[in-house]
Amino acid sequence: MKKTLLPAALLPFAFAAGALGQMSGPPMGAVDRFLAPPTNFDQQFLGTWALTWDDPADPACPCHGILTVEVQADGTLKGHWPMPSGVAVLNGELAFDQNVWAGRYAQSDDVDFPLKGHFRLESRGGAALTGSYQRDGTAIPYRWSARRQ
Repeated sequence: MKKTLLPAALLPFAFAAGALGQMSGPPMGAVDRFLAPPTNFDQQFLGTWALTWDDPADPACPCHGILTVEVQADGTLKGHWPMPSGVAVLNGELAFDQNVWAGRYAQSDDVDFPLKGHFRLESRGGAALTGSYQRDGTAIPYRWSARRQ
């Protein structure tokens, strides 16, 4: 009887370990090695950018807009991305190598069906940005890029 109780007693732990293996990580292509506060390399991201992004749900895309990025007192970067449905705010930190900015974006809850998700932007010498954003609840990242204004 003792031999059958031991495997049966371990069965809940096996299911728990399997469930933990399903936890999601950072967005596709994101770097999860962050340092704060960033050094002078944050200048590559600061300022106003002419933004272009893909959105298969919008037949008028590729879409165009403005992204404004500023540094916060705690060393993180914050961006404002005005869209027709409302402004999305981007918050995140620079990665270890200081040329990737990754984090979360969200529209205000006041907006009907606010967009929320993860983003990743890589600096291309301070004159351009490339990367992706991914809406929460989806598995497909969308491309976006920007040129300094």
